[in-house]
Amino acid sequence: MKARWIRLGATEPYDFEAVSARLAAAQGAGAAPVLLWAQSQTHYLFALIAPRKLAPGRAARWLSWGLAPAIATYRQFGLAAYLEGEAIWLHGRRIADSTVSAVGECAVVASSFLAYFPAKCLATPSAALEEAFRLRLEAQHGWEFDHSWLGATEKRAFVAAP
Repeated sequence: MKARWIRLGATEPYDFEAVSARLAAAQGAGAAPVLLWAQSQTHYLFALIAPRKLAPGRAARWLSWGLAPAIATYRQFGLAAYLEGEAIWLHGRRIADSTVSAVGECAVVASSFLAYFPAKCLATPSAALEEAFRLRLEAQHGWEFDHSWLGATEKRAFVAAP
């Protein structure tokens, strides 16, 4: 299945949350899944936006479904991250809060990666992290990502937003 990878660039977390909600609201039930990617000063932000028909049947399972590839990505870099509650943890320390919601026809799972890994790994993982995460998402969900831009309907949703 084709999926879209949309890069926003530098964004503050509160702006990213609003953008991901507007993007999800603009998607129909037959839309391709979207991974929205941005960078703040301390984190790489992401939101997995997928039609609900592609997500597990129970909303209580969406968080682990959406974040399993992120956890696998951390582990690929030698970091034993894990999901506890609605957060990603590493060595007993919360490193990323996560949210899960239904917006329009879509399930939205949002979280982040540390922009700077502990010294034993990478100082700034950027492209390597993004590539590893993409491969983990593709492996888990069977999707094939293509880099993408906003479509006409999505652009109208952003223009109409306050």
